[in-house]
Order: sequence, then structure tokens, then C-alpha cells
Amino acid sequence: MAYLITTAILIACCMVFFIPSMRQFTKENELVSNFALTMVATLIGVLLAIAISNYDEDEKERRDLIKLLHAAKAVATESLEYSQAVMAFYQSNEAGSETKYSKQQFFKDNPLPYPEYLDALMSQQLFIKNLSQESLTELSESLILMKRANTHRPHLFLSSLSFVLYVLEQEQRYQKGEISLHELEKALREREAQLEEEGN
Repeated sequence: MAYLITTAILIACCMVFFIPSMRQFTKENELVSNFALTMVATLIGVLLAIAISNYDEDEKERRDLIKLLHAAKAVATESLEYSQAVMAFYQSNEAGSETKYSKQQFFKDNPLPYPEYLDALMSQQLFIKNLSQESLTELSESLILMKRANTHRPHLFLSSLSFVLYVLEQEQRYQKGEISLHELEKALREREAQLEEEGN
């Protein structure tokens, strides 16, 4: 954007040479005027080339981020489905004989699968650099909760994993241009409030 603004300013400055009242000066200093116009035209070409190159690079990074978000969603979905199956198995086999010890021991022996791939993504520069601030914050908080909850608090783990999947879906929509940053932030706040109500 700065390159385009600079280009517009340079073009406006060059227009001075074409003002009728400056025509006499331009004729008297034709060599200097031509040199200045040539230099400005070259500079404008370089600035436009840089702007186009930067735009192409940003678009490529955005497309790559969308691919990473798609992969992250697949991993989170798989982890959520497996965790729900483990939870359903536990509830069907432990109904009526549930004790705090047996529940802790069951999930210690059968920990819910933490999606390690998301940790790997969170350490990638491309992912962190292009992710919205709201999604980055929510993902970081949820991943910390999930690490602590997968063997001791399975309901919290499932709730956090479900929220992570929602964050990834909304971020992907934002990166594709389907929703604005404001809509993304609103959707995440509403979903977080909903999960907090369900947890109480």
C-alpha cells in the first residue's frame, strides 16, 4: 500500500512539468526535465513491481494458511470423534459403578488423544504470522487447557477440542473472505460464552 501511495505522489509531482505556467521552465531546462521524468518513471516502475510482488507473496501465504487450516481441521475432527467414542465407551461400561478413582484410572490408562499436529502448527512462522489475533489467542488458550485435561477432566477436554475445531472453521472462513474480522471475533466470543454456559 505504501508503494502505491508513493507512486501516486511521484506521479502528482511530475504533473508539475505539464502545467502551462511551467512550460517556459520546462523548455529552458529540457535536459534536466527529461532526466527527472525518466528517473521518476523508472522509480515508479520499480515501486509497482515491488507492490505486485508483495501482493502475490501475501496471496500465496494466505492460500498456504488455508491449506494448513484444512489439515488442522481434519486432525481436530479425527481427535474429537475418537475422544467421543472413548467417552461413550467409558459411560456405557462404567454406568452405575463410577467412582472418582475408576474414572481417573480409566482416562489415565486411556488418555484422550491430544492433537499434537496443532502444537506443530503453532510453532510455524507462516501459521502464526497470518492467523488473526483472536484465533491465535483462543487456540493457544484451548490447547493449554486440553493438555491439562485429557487424562483428568475429559468433559473439559472434549469441550475445548470442540471449540478448537470451531475456531479453525471460522478462521478458514475469514481467510477465504467469507466473513470479516469483526464477524470472526463476534462468532468466537459468542461460541465461548455458549460453552461457558454449558459448563456451568
